[in-house]
Amino acid sequence: MKSIRRGFTLIEVALFLAITGALFVGIALGVQNSMFQQRYNDSVQSFAEFLRSTYSQVSNVQNSNASNGRSGQAIYGRLIVFGEERTLDDERNSDNAIYSYAVIGDADTTFPSGNALDALRALGLTVFDSAGQLAGNYEEYKPRWTASIQTTDSDTTKFVGAILIARHPRSGTIFTFAYQADALPDDLEINQMTTSETKANLSLDGFENSEVNFCINPNGDQPSDARRNVRIIANARNASGVEVIDLDAPREDGGNQCNGS
Repeated sequence: MKSIRRGFTLIEVALFLAITGALFVGIALGVQNSMFQQRYNDSVQSFAEFLRSTYSQVSNVQNSNASNGRSGQAIYGRLIVFGEERTLDDERNSDNAIYSYAVIGDADTTFPSGNALDALRALGLTVFDSAGQLAGNYEEYKPRWTASIQTTDSDTTKFVGAILIARHPRSGTIFTFAYQADALPDDLEINQMTTSETKANLSLDGFENSEVNFCINPNGDQPSDARRNVRIIANARNASGVEVIDLDAPREDGGNQCNGS
């Protein structure tokens, strides 16, 4: 009796390859989306940690008034600048880098007993020492994985402005002041504060003690409907004042201010 040997038909082979290919594509897309989400979460947490570390630096500052050209001056805090057009090497800031500078002021001065902003104005704050060099260490932070730091108004508008985190000269209490605008005031000269030619004091006009909302766009400069909200609460005094808001937290309830109406 002859045995009948039967293999796969062409249709069966094609069907098998199609199903296998579909499964492979599905798994590959799932892995890719998972990696993208993990990278995005990393960029959000990294930015929040950068802000928190700045509060820690202000809290733990060590002053040495007789060193580094700072005779008669002391470090009072840090200035975080968003949207500078030039890098510290005077190259175009193509990486959307954010800069954090040590802020110094007069160590021995008479300052008003009014609000904290008036007291800080009286110190003649600047990022330069008497030798025309940056007064202290600076940090350059670049958003990770091509993420972009944006405003709450638009998913294509970068956050441009400055955050001043400084200690009150009398009480030592930390205060947070923010300035955000499409164009910074001329007397602040924020794009020039990295060069030794500009030694003017910081103008604190336009700075407010208010809540600040940053929107982290995973798509860089491209529109996105999935932006996470990193917030510095009003009257923030330390690192706990930096919050990462849940993506789906309702906007109207004080949640994510970066999506929806």
